[in-house]
This record gives sequence, structure tokens and C-alpha cells, in this order.
Amino acid sequence: MRKGFFIYLLLAFFLVSVAYVVLNLSAGRTTFFGRASGSGVFTASNSYVFASPLSARAGGDKIRVTVFALDGQGKGIPNKIVSANCVNNAQCLSGGVTFSELQPQTDTLGQAIFDLTATQPGKYDLQAVVGGITIPQTVTVNFQ
Repeated sequence: MRKGFFIYLLLAFFLVSVAYVVLNLSAGRTTFFGRASGSGVFTASNSYVFASPLSARAGGDKIRVTVFALDGQGKGIPNKIVSANCVNNAQCLSGGVTFSELQPQTDTLGQAIFDLTATQPGKYDLQAVVGGITIPQTVTVNFQ
């Protein structure tokens, strides 16, 4: 009889726990994915730029530059115009660096995409500007 009581006690505890979790999840809005809701405010220090690959052949190969414009909670900011450029524009001009805009306006994830080519070998520091605000992070690519 003691064993049966213990099983009923565990079952009651389990049901109370499940009810508690269900009530807490349904009481408020729960977000499982970081898609933009359109209500966020762009935060440059929370956004980032990356390139892949970091090294390519000058005069032919492309490097993909991806920018994520995010709010303070890490959610993407949609419909922002993004530009990618070099930190030192004179160096980019002499290296024949060209940015091709594949997706200059951010999508629902806050993502913008560019392709980069260079006619001359060299290391180039890249940055991104979102709605007139520069993202403080830079990325260095190397054309050989």
C-alpha cells in the first residue's frame, strides 16, 4: 500500500508541474525564433559584419560579405539600406576593390549581402553602414 501511495504522489506532482509550465507559457508571449517583428531599434554595437572566404585570388575570385543589422535583443531589423565599403577608401581605390550589391536592403532576419572583388593583391579592412550609422566591427580580407 505504501508503494501505491508513492506512485500516486509522484503522478500528482507530475500533473501539477505540467499544469504550471502550460499556464506560464500561455500567460505571455513566448518567442522561440529571432525573426524581426519590425518594432526593434537598430543597434550598431549589436550588429556584425563577416566575410567568407577571408582570402581570395585578386583579379577573379569573389568574397561574400554578409551584414546583420540587429536590435538590442539580437533580432534582425528589416528594410534597412546597407552599404559596405573599405575603412581606407584610398587603399580600396588603388586596389580596384568593387562591391556588388546582391541584397543591399535587409530582409526579415536583418541580413544584407554583397560580393567583393579586387584587381590588385592586398589586405582590405571592410565596414558596413546601416541607415547612415557605421557598425563598429570591421573585417579584414586578403586578396593574393
